[in-house]
Parts: sequence; C-alpha cells; structure tokens
Amino acid sequence: MSYFSNFPRTYYLFGEADNKVSVFPALSSYANVVDKFKLDEQSYLNYNIIDGDRPDVLSAKLYGDQKYYWTLYLMNENIRRQGWPLSYAELVQQVKDSYPHTTLVFRTDGSGTGHVGHTDPVQNIIQTFKVGSRLQGLTSGATGTVIRKDLDLGQIIISGSSGSWQNGEVVYFNRVTENPAALLDPNPLAAYEGVTVYEHAILKSSSTEALSAHHYENAAGEWVDIDPAAETQSAFIVEKTHFDTVEEQNNKLKIIKVLRADRVDLVFNTFNSLMGG
Repeated sequence: MSYFSNFPRTYYLFGEADNKVSVFPALSSYANVVDKFKLDEQSYLNYNIIDGDRPDVLSAKLYGDQKYYWTLYLMNENIRRQGWPLSYAELVQQVKDSYPHTTLVFRTDGSGTGHVGHTDPVQNIIQTFKVGSRLQGLTSGATGTVIRKDLDLGQIIISGSSGSWQNGEVVYFNRVTENPAALLDPNPLAAYEGVTVYEHAILKSSSTEALSAHHYENAAGEWVDIDPAAETQSAFIVEKTHFDTVEEQNNKLKIIKVLRADRVDLVFNTFNSLMGG
C-alpha cells in the first residue's frame, strides 16, 4: 500500500507466546503537509461520492492513478474516523442487519383513553406487555415476543414476528395461555408478576424496525419530543425512520474535499519525503 511505503520502520512485538519481534512501519507516524492544503481553498475541490467510487477507483478517476487514494482520507477527517460511505445496496443491508425486528405502535382508542387491558383503563404501555410477553393479533393471528419498549415513541419492538399485523386490531397477551399455572391464582384479575390475566391494546400501526420511527424533527431539523398517547402528531413535525437516520449520516460522508489534480503530485511527493526522512 503506497501510503505506508515510506514510513520509518520500528520494532513491533506481535503475539506474546513466542515473543517474536518484527520490523514494521511505524503506524503512528504523521506529517501535517496535507493539513495545510485542505485549509487552502485554492488547493482542493468539493466532490460528491457516488456508488462505485471506491477510494482507489476515485483516485484513478481524478488523477489517473490509484496510488493517491490515501490523500482522500487525509483530506477528510470524517471518512478517516467513520469509514468510506456505503453504497445504497450496502446501506440497505446494514440497516436490515442493525434493525431486524418488528415495531408495533400503540396510541389511544380515539377518545384519549390509553387502550390497555389493565383493570385500570388509564394505564399505558409502561405497565402493559412486559418484555418477554408473547403477543398475538386477535384478527390477524400474527404473533411475536416483546424484546424492548420505546416509551417516548409509544413503540413495542418484537422479535420472531409471524403473520401480517393489521392496523386497528386488538393485540393481546393471555397469561393463562402462556402459563397455565396462572389458573391457580386465587384472584385471576389481580396483578400476576405485574400483569393481569388478559392484556390488550389497539394497534395503530406495524412496520419493520428499520422503517419505524427513530425520532421526530421540526421544520428546522431539530429533534423534538412527541406525545406517545396522541393519535396524531403536529403537522409541523416529521417522522424520521431508522433508515432515514442512517442514510442521512451516510450522505454526509459523501461530500468530501479532493486535492486539485495540479496539487496532488506536490502533496504526494512532499508527504513521502517527510515520512522517509
């Protein structure tokens, strides 16, 4: 790799069992020549990375040679810290891998009453559908197990979702179905490990976790809180999904500074000269 070709050498100890010492490039070495150029507006251009623009490919496209690829990292601290931006296909796969579950959203029954199956009708999802509860859609027959709640967004995240959840259907947890020993409880309507015999709520919506709300923003792009019990939200705020959020972060990485073609050889040669002593 051309970036390390002129680095000074030092001794590194690789492994501990055999205490083998090897001569290796001194990876912490650095020369600030590139820093000076990236502050000079006459020395660089702005570029928007597109799909297929790997560092070596972009170096060849801009300068006719792949060997200048490392200047792209030194010119842009964000990609040096966070990595090269993902292609769209890679982005989609990463979001699917990071958010693989299903999100159920519960609001109210339209009258402002939190719809839950507790004996106290004003309770909300703080008390309902505890982690580990196996939920089922009364109409759809869809099922899934609660693994996490986001009380700020009124979401319940479930794993192992099977079937197609239907908006507006009753979603319930039946403790007797899950634990037949509950029938022996002397008071079947009393709290049993924090839940009643039969809990339910009306489903507002369901989606893959990747396409569910990550947060909400106002017109200025600022994160704002919502009322998770409200059936609708203000027209002045917009939902940002997990996919939206990751895509936005990835898009920011695509806007980079690149050395002008008439400067790149000077930077390349000066850097290698300084590193080689």
